[in-house]
Amino acid sequence: MYCRIRSFAIKGSTVTEIGVEVTITSRGIPRVEVTGVKGGECLKSIKKIRTAFNNSGLQFPNKKININVLPAGIISDITDIEFPASMGILFAHCGVVPGTSDLFYGSLNSAGFLVPATKTIFMDAGWATGRIGRLFISDGSLYFNEHKNGLNVYKLCSLSQAEDFLIKGEGTLPDGRQTLAYNYAWAGLGAGECFCNVLGNSQAKRALTISISGHHNILMLGPSGTGKSLLAEKSHTMFPEGTQKDAVEIIKAGILCGVPTENIVTTPFRRPHISAREGDLIGRPRMPGEATLAHKGILFLDEMHLFPSKVLNSLKTVIDQKKVEFNCDGVPVSYPADFLLIGAANNCMCGLLGAEDRQCKCNGKDLNTYNTRMNPSLLERFDILTHVSGSPVEAVRERGGEYSAECSTGEQIKRAVSIQRDRLGSLGISYNSGIPHESINRICNLSNDAASLLEMAVSKYGLSTRSVHRILTVSRTIADLGGASEISAAHLAEAVQYRVKNDKP
Repeated sequence: MYCRIRSFAIKGSTVTEIGVEVTITSRGIPRVEVTGVKGGECLKSIKKIRTAFNNSGLQFPNKKININVLPAGIISDITDIEFPASMGILFAHCGVVPGTSDLFYGSLNSAGFLVPATKTIFMDAGWATGRIGRLFISDGSLYFNEHKNGLNVYKLCSLSQAEDFLIKGEGTLPDGRQTLAYNYAWAGLGAGECFCNVLGNSQAKRALTISISGHHNILMLGPSGTGKSLLAEKSHTMFPEGTQKDAVEIIKAGILCGVPTENIVTTPFRRPHISAREGDLIGRPRMPGEATLAHKGILFLDEMHLFPSKVLNSLKTVIDQKKVEFNCDGVPVSYPADFLLIGAANNCMCGLLGAEDRQCKCNGKDLNTYNTRMNPSLLERFDILTHVSGSPVEAVRERGGEYSAECSTGEQIKRAVSIQRDRLGSLGISYNSGIPHESINRICNLSNDAASLLEMAVSKYGLSTRSVHRILTVSRTIADLGGASEISAAHLAEAVQYRVKNDKP
């Protein structure tokens, strides 16, 4: 007796279809063999399946049973396919042929009930279209089908219920498709927040407003104690409300990192310590790191110059590709890592360079060593560079109410983000920072004065192609904040000043 059950496995964020072949024969000593599993320990799952049959009132065949997984070596154990393997045994033992378009996924407990799964959320409409007709998963499993493409999703509670519906043809199952709440991952965020309760640093607050609006990476430099960390933390509360697709992406990233779904209630804000290693920051083949935990949120590197150079350099490819790629047991694995990078660093090792009331204690050698810790190619990947002075005079003025206009910053960000999504939706992106090179001239239309200014900046500062591209995307965001359709010379000049590192500490 033979039966083949269709299932799937997750490697990184990639869904791979697998087949679970079950062969039951009277020849040989009664036992259960598992093949096609790479170095996995399957004895516990086999015992659990046998116990689940007995506790469900089902007869477990007292014969030789072979469970073969194809392609071989894709999975290392059968925990996630205990339900498909059990159904294969049921179908083969009862002589029933399963539907060729049916797919099963899930694990069991010893009582015979299906355990709620989270990885089922990776079974999106794009992967399922044309592959399967009915998906059988455990009740309580996460599933999101944005397009409602006709795929029938059924949620089962137990093996006995599966036998009644699929073997005996008895009973009915409700549609298991569900839509995640729109604000699932943005509770309490993006609702008119602003920098008005952070005194001083008006230039840095303006730069952060642009950064948040267009998803532009930003580096803040300044003496210690000037409020860089506070500004970065406040930026999290001003992060624009995401789309439903973004919410699903955040949940997927959390599941890959082993975060319980009930703890995923806000846009990610990750702040790794300077002692973090390369594997902690970008992840490892079998476990994602901080870059994936910050997916669709903020990755804040405080005291950035103190991170090891190797760790910082590992971020370059991640920033460009917006994902982390590994090779795990000969299989390509990728994890999502699309985040807004906010960096903060002192001007020198002692942290006093540039302070108005204190004197730097570093010598020339110390300053040179400190400044060379960060690779210039990594600095190029920051769209905005701003200095944070923390002037007490400016703070006193703001306390007097001279900067009350900042209370509308949250609304400005929301309007700018709305403009970007309307403009860039057809390209599959949400923010100006993601504008592709082939579309830059069409989207970032310059006035004559702005075009002349850009030519002068390229000639004066020797800007690279990457720098010019990032200046254009930042100037596009500045224009969107001002509600302008065309990028003016003033918009471009502001973008250039954020891009070019001046000598002022």
